[in-house]
Amino acid sequence: MNKVNKGEYGYLKYYKLSKLLVVGILSIMLAAVVIGTIIMFGDTSRVIIVIAILLSLPLAKFLIAYIIVAKYNSLSFDKHAKISNNYKAKDSCLMFDITISQYEGIKFYHSMLIKNGKIYALVLNKDYSDKKKDYEKWINDSITSQKYKYKITTFDNIEEYIKKINSVSEPNDNNKLIDRHIREEILSAGV
Repeated sequence: MNKVNKGEYGYLKYYKLSKLLVVGILSIMLAAVVIGTIIMFGDTSRVIIVIAILLSLPLAKFLIAYIIVAKYNSLSFDKHAKISNNYKAKDSCLMFDITISQYEGIKFYHSMLIKNGKIYALVLNKDYSDKKKDYEKWINDSITSQKYKYKITTFDNIEEYIKKINSVSEPNDNNKLIDRHIREEILSAGV
């Protein structure tokens, strides 16, 4: 399994698989310790059972991390290819599989472009039409640097999204630095 970085296509699948792998390994270790203690001593009243108890803490952590993102899925390969192949700039501003977590919960964006003072996000979720403003507000609330005002627009149509991201002009050097800073904030706000 090759490492996939945040913002790259397939990150969500990689994240879920890596968490599930750790959960599986920890579960096997936990079961082995408990079963071994029962076989060797006939009960679980020995000090060795403390190992099983301590293994349950990281197991819970990784299981929760998996459960949080389990319901989200990346774009299909065809949809990803359609966006990637039709994005003319070919720079590192286009991101995929973006999750933004806040105290209230988590929101998933299939693709996002942060460039020249604008944020465009693609959301292909069933609840999008009812919560369009919530998705935009969620991004705005995640940007802690409020001195930079970004225009945030979300889409649920791939063709409209592609048309809009291709219309974004190239930023000057100052805006490139600000865009990179905002991208880092968005990526650090998620899983």
